[in-house]
Amino acid sequence: MARTNFALYFDEIVDAFEVDDNYSTKNFKCQICHEKIQFNRGINHKDPHFKNWPKVEHLNNCAFNNNYKRFNKYNDQNVDKIVSTILPSAKRLTVINNQYPNRTIIERYFGRRSKEFLSALNMLDNDKINELTLITEYGNTVKLGDIILRQDEIIEKMKNENIEFICILKGYTSQIIEIKGSIKIPLTSNGKYKNKNKFDLFLPASYVEKNNIQLKNIENKLIFCYGVPEKNEYGYKMNVYSIEHQIFIQEKCKVDKK
Repeated sequence: MARTNFALYFDEIVDAFEVDDNYSTKNFKCQICHEKIQFNRGINHKDPHFKNWPKVEHLNNCAFNNNYKRFNKYNDQNVDKIVSTILPSAKRLTVINNQYPNRTIIERYFGRRSKEFLSALNMLDNDKINELTLITEYGNTVKLGDIILRQDEIIEKMKNENIEFICILKGYTSQIIEIKGSIKIPLTSNGKYKNKNKFDLFLPASYVEKNNIQLKNIENKLIFCYGVPEKNEYGYKMNVYSIEHQIFIQEKCKVDKK
């Protein structure tokens, strides 16, 4: 089984970061097939997750049976359905961020597994991107192609749905702009991809130094960026905390939704 950040606790979906002494660790189950799984706090208690209970296998038809691993490690073109650690819903992100604003947003959502996932996207052709199904933490499914959005699509979704959501932004970056210690990276508009609306990637000042070496590498590039789009008084943006784990530069333009 691929490690997962979610489990079923009686009738509740639980994030591994939420597990404390109030939970009985004997009562966690796979949210897909309901087989027993175990909780692990990870190295130095900094990487909480769920994994197989010893000698207990998931049911044969459970999507956790290596599909996520195969997709990430081997870019298996025969995989049609995978379990997502890149969530198409921002509900959990919002809840966790409110509880642990200083660390969990980065560790939970913009870590190693996000980097692996985005890298694997570059190996898939357009048809596979549109066909591949993600199973979310709530057990429902969503097409991968439906959460890969250009800036105009993101802005339209924000206007129409008026909710927070996670997506994978696909866009073409321009030159970085320094603003009082923070960094703004505008995406091109009215250019190659015919986007009409302005949209920026934004690195808060406290994260600029950690990303300094990689900043120049993402100028004037076609990229995937995983995050939560927002609107403030200056316009539409997506915060970037880790270029290494949150952004993938598309060396070859294989994926093109439209």
